[in-house]
Amino acid sequence: MTKSPLVPITDIILNEANPRGIEQDKFEQLQKSLLMFPKMLHLRPVVVDEANIVLGGNMRLRALIAISKMRPAEVNMMLGKCNGYAQKTELERENLRNYWAKWLKAPVVEILHASQLSEEEKREFIIKDNLSYGAWDWDMLANEWEPMELEEWGLDCWQPDNGGEAEGNGSAGSSSESGKHGSLSDKFIAPPFTILDTRQGYWRQRKAMWRERIADFGESREGTLADGETNCMATINNGVSLLDPVMAEIVCRWFGMEGGAAFDCFAGDTVFGYVAATLGMSFTGIELREEQARLNNERVEGMSAHYICDDGQNVAKHIAAGSQDLLFSCPPYYDLEVYSDKPNDASNQPTYEAFLGILENAFANAITCLKQNRFAVIVVGDIRDKEGYYYDFVGDIKRMFKAHGMPLYNECIIVEPIGTLPQRVQRYMRNRKVGKCHQNVLVFYKGDIKAIPTTYNEITYASEDLAAFGMDNNDTTE
Repeated sequence: MTKSPLVPITDIILNEANPRGIEQDKFEQLQKSLLMFPKMLHLRPVVVDEANIVLGGNMRLRALIAISKMRPAEVNMMLGKCNGYAQKTELERENLRNYWAKWLKAPVVEILHASQLSEEEKREFIIKDNLSYGAWDWDMLANEWEPMELEEWGLDCWQPDNGGEAEGNGSAGSSSESGKHGSLSDKFIAPPFTILDTRQGYWRQRKAMWRERIADFGESREGTLADGETNCMATINNGVSLLDPVMAEIVCRWFGMEGGAAFDCFAGDTVFGYVAATLGMSFTGIELREEQARLNNERVEGMSAHYICDDGQNVAKHIAAGSQDLLFSCPPYYDLEVYSDKPNDASNQPTYEAFLGILENAFANAITCLKQNRFAVIVVGDIRDKEGYYYDFVGDIKRMFKAHGMPLYNECIIVEPIGTLPQRVQRYMRNRKVGKCHQNVLVFYKGDIKAIPTTYNEITYASEDLAAFGMDNNDTTE
């Protein structure tokens, strides 16, 4: 093969016998890819035979022909829609615009002559040039590249599993997720999507078994919950909300590490400490109310969990800096549930701003206790003020953590059981308030996200421990 100079694209003949097709959206992605990275045309010349008929690069030439028919303003408009264009410097953007403005005046392409090929060899080359013998390492792609970039470059991020449907089109326990590693709910407890559905049979069954083991029914907080509202994926017992233990398990498995140390500066009930200790982590909870801290310690006696009675703002006095592997908290929801009459109780503050001040002091100190390259998981839901408007509590937590060096990394919506909501919503709708049946799971990260794959082990089967509960994981009925 001999290299040829740049030649006008009108001198190259498209190969109509090429069996490789392309859908319109992919064709537009190819155009954008070439516009953003014209050097690719020099690295991958179009391969032609002695008659200048394309043997390799047919789609690239088609894309170039389409671009050649545009006006400079149209090219600039398409560039503006390309992923990554806005992030380039003004000089880089100007260089791209100038390159294509000059190219449009004389559209050319670099070619490579494949001479002395028989007709049979030409046909073989066309097919082999479009083959892909390898397989993508999807874990590496997920950790090193952004899906938006990959799709912009023409790589489909969606992949079928063993020829089945795309994951997520069926139920969590459906065969479409099953392969040699089992279903998503087997391995991860719940499918690792941004929607977590506590109403599913597999979730409810697992939750019931945890509840039986933990035996925390909120005895020390009876009657604290206002107006039948719920928070933190709550089970209502005696008018009190309790953390969902399956949620606690998910947090530990997805964002904690076995043998690591977890803590909570607004500990509340026993659930998270019990679950974390059961899964091989040590746990320290800071709890303001003496009675609650005492009951918690009784329930986790003999386990690698303990509770300290103190103000969560003093967390750094009890936990060494840079010593913890996971921060978890479901903080008070301002005055939705008032836990005590203590003046330093966040739920007992006269204003929302004072409430936020306590939370920020506590979380700022808690962040110093985390090691580098570790997660913080905060479960919150928005709450209304006295007039009925939302405070944007979720947004305030996000801003709080970002200001202290932990930007938002994941956000999940957890859908709660409807419970008595259908009865209550009839009353709410008099004022056009829709019934709220979700909470937000905010996942923040401290450190270099590129270190996550090497810091955290691959998640193994969560279903293997179901035998300890006497559970049949095949039951996914409602």
